[in-house]
Amino acid sequence: MRKKVIQWLVIVLVILLIGLNFYRTPYYVQRPGKAESMSGMVKVKGAKKIDGNYRLVYIYLGQANIYQYLWAKFDGNKYTTLVKENQVKMPDEDEQDYNLRQENYMSSAQQSAAYVAYKAAGKKPTLLEEGVLILGVMKSMPNSKILKTGDLIIGMDNHKVTTTEDMNRLIKRKKVGDRFALTLVRKNKVKKVTVQAARFPKAYTGSGRGWGIGIYQDNHVKVDVDPKVNFSIKNIGGPSAGLMMTLEIYDQLDKQNLAKGRDVAGTGTIEMNGKVGPIGGISEKVVGASKSGADIFFAPAADHEYQTAKKTAREIGTSMKIVSVKSFEDAVNYLKR
Repeated sequence: MRKKVIQWLVIVLVILLIGLNFYRTPYYVQRPGKAESMSGMVKVKGAKKIDGNYRLVYIYLGQANIYQYLWAKFDGNKYTTLVKENQVKMPDEDEQDYNLRQENYMSSAQQSAAYVAYKAAGKKPTLLEEGVLILGVMKSMPNSKILKTGDLIIGMDNHKVTTTEDMNRLIKRKKVGDRFALTLVRKNKVKKVTVQAARFPKAYTGSGRGWGIGIYQDNHVKVDVDPKVNFSIKNIGGPSAGLMMTLEIYDQLDKQNLAKGRDVAGTGTIEMNGKVGPIGGISEKVVGASKSGADIFFAPAADHEYQTAKKTAREIGTSMKIVSVKSFEDAVNYLKR
């Protein structure tokens, strides 16, 4: 009898231990990833082969089960950290919407990178403003069952919408409780829906002030360029590869040898005016780039990220050169020198 009880206890314990593997904590594990060469990821049609390497740097970020949480908490590696879920996801955002938002950020970064690089190379890119992209939907708002992440709003009532400025101007004419029509593109099909203006809940604004249709939005732009550029970046999301994609495209277009055989990594968003913006996880990216063998690492000057990158480089004893950049032009000038 006692033997059977022990056997059942062992079975229950094994089931419990296996079950804990599927329990997701409200934390994400963040640790260094790699610096991947973009030589096969970004290709300008008919362009020259680059003498050197440009690398985008990514970090590993995944929701922790109980074992991963305990490992990150007590393993002693300062570059493996725990991040609260509300610092990663928007309120009520599920995993599917989060991944789609990251894909949209990457897509927007590619368009910005192409525009800046082609303009710098004197190729006269054309900017096409196509509408307002929904990056997320506030789940507790009346329109949460009507609008979806990834929808592209192209009209309101009888007015065309091409930018967030258009959208905000038209929304200001409405009152809380007003119902009105939106024209949007979903999965390549145009459809009309009726939405309602409502006040934002405190969970989203912190104050409960303001009103709207309950979305996180951004301008959706496409860039028409000649020669064509093709992106084949898979399983990497977010906007932080903007600067490095811009350098990769520019060096393929430009006749001079910019890389000069060097292995160049870096991070930072890229705006249409060439400004480089800050990102998260700068320390982890420095570690990943150093392990991948980069000679140079471009770090955004904003939000003290350059200082953090320098500090991390000293701590890990890397010979990789850390370079502060405020703009794409800063990075190009450094490489020319």
